[in-house]
Amino acid sequence: DTRATDDTTVADKRCEKLHALAKNVWCAGAGTSADVDAMVRRVKFTFWKRGVLNECNVGIGNMGSSSSSSNSVVIGGERRTTTQLLSSSEDNDVPVASVMAILHYLRTQLQKTRGALGVNLLVGGYEYALNRAYLAAVHPHGSMDVVTYAALGSGGLAATGVLESRYPQIGCSQCTVEDGIRLAVDAVKAGIDNDLGSGSQVDVCVISAEGVMYRRAIVKEEELEWINDNDSWYDSSRKGKENNHLDVATSGVNGFGNQAFSIQSKKMVVDGRMAAERKRREWLNQVLRSE
Repeated sequence: DTRATDDTTVADKRCEKLHALAKNVWCAGAGTSADVDAMVRRVKFTFWKRGVLNECNVGIGNMGSSSSSSNSVVIGGERRTTTQLLSSSEDNDVPVASVMAILHYLRTQLQKTRGALGVNLLVGGYEYALNRAYLAAVHPHGSMDVVTYAALGSGGLAATGVLESRYPQIGCSQCTVEDGIRLAVDAVKAGIDNDLGSGSQVDVCVISAEGVMYRRAIVKEEELEWINDNDSWYDSSRKGKENNHLDVATSGVNGFGNQAFSIQSKKMVVDGRMAAERKRREWLNQVLRSE
């Protein structure tokens, strides 16, 4: 999703939570946005520097191309062309890197801080040396889980429920790319519908041996329609909801609930300070007389 919150305030409705760590490794961040952005820049610069200092980008943690900005990768003497559809020119300059090397670097940096950084990352990438993809959940203390699916953040519980129930139905790791995208989008939408800290639009990133496909707003933000108070449809709809509010289910907008609700108001007249003091004295006099 693309919602960033500051306590109970929506600070940004169009933030980017998908970041490029290398040409073949991306991550989704949750937690404290400043810590996540700083860690992403640190990892990106570290592996870009390794690629520049080592000729042909062949060094510890880097692999492949003859130029840090090239879209081709040399694996086992064979040159593969990768398709990049990234968000900025800065992401196009990062070299190809080893997924395991980036995970090791993240774990080392987070263990040094002993959980002081609010960094929760879902790191995904394609390891060309092993011809396979990896997905790992990285936690603030440096612990790491290499999994087939995962969801982190405030809406992670609802999203995990969708993943656990539908992932076996689509054939697990044998599912198609289209089925995987549909499942991921539905999981994020479940988090949006059941969590106030999640909302706005849905972004998608697909990583494969051919390259990376990154799309923003694949599911656009829902909006409430403006209506006229004098509209007869509005009056009839409002009366129907007031009479049958227990039978009406609302889907909510941008994560603001998916349960039926109604608002009932009540007027109450509260005595002023002088009136309250007078009643207190009368009560006290009555108690003293009775004794």
